[in-house]
Amino acid sequence: MGERHVGMGDGTAPRAEAGSGMGPGAGVTANELDVGVYHDLVQSIVSALEARDPHAAEHSLRVGDMTERTCLLMGLEPELAATIHMAAHVHDIGKVGIPDAVLLKRGRLTPKEREVLQGHARIGAQIIGSCPSLVGIARIVLHHHERWDGSGYPDGLAGTDIPLGSRIIAVTDSIDAMLGKRVARKSLTQAECSAEIRSGAGSAYDPAITRFVLDHWDQIVGPVDFRDSDDFDKGRLLALAPRPALHCAVPAPLARTGATVPTDPRVIGAAG
Repeated sequence: MGERHVGMGDGTAPRAEAGSGMGPGAGVTANELDVGVYHDLVQSIVSALEARDPHAAEHSLRVGDMTERTCLLMGLEPELAATIHMAAHVHDIGKVGIPDAVLLKRGRLTPKEREVLQGHARIGAQIIGSCPSLVGIARIVLHHHERWDGSGYPDGLAGTDIPLGSRIIAVTDSIDAMLGKRVARKSLTQAECSAEIRSGAGSAYDPAITRFVLDHWDQIVGPVDFRDSDDFDKGRLLALAPRPALHCAVPAPLARTGATVPTDPRVIGAAG
């Protein structure tokens, strides 16, 4: 059965309803973990990915931040927001199990190589799910490449059968991939990226979540600088633009950087 959801105060995005199945699943949620353990766990997992592919690690950190901002603006309950945030940070951890010839290839992948790369979703879920308390996070990781119309992978889920966290990450993951610099294609401008996200509503993405992110684009995405692949190769570190540039600051970058979560009742009024 699909998940039930109720709209936000302005009717623009779904939020969790008690007993809806949108929660993190069995085991404790991320918010119930000791904050220090939570921070160390996320950093350790992302560091493992960085050892293989620095670009993928940077991508995961930015997606984590965009996802957290989305959850906060939607007014999701803290435990659910923390669980989705953590899943976003580790959504690509399965890439540690992808051969270098595919993961680090400088150029377009062949259909067979793309099939191999798609295996990262299931590998990541197996890695995270090996810890019983994180099986809910593992489920979000498993399904973050599903599509609203059922044409995604690995299981071809559609609509609200896809976990809420996976549906949010599908949007933020795509945004970062489009804005980021790649060898095989040029990066998009923010205007081009937002147009692409809009065009995917109802096919690739949950239309309500898509509309919500587009309506709060500056607060969720904001200005961000990306490192070029050559910068990683040469070992140079480029300074990120002053934030609102995306960065990793688990568990609450908004609170730690002094930024404030909007209190517009039209955005969060129905979340209480």
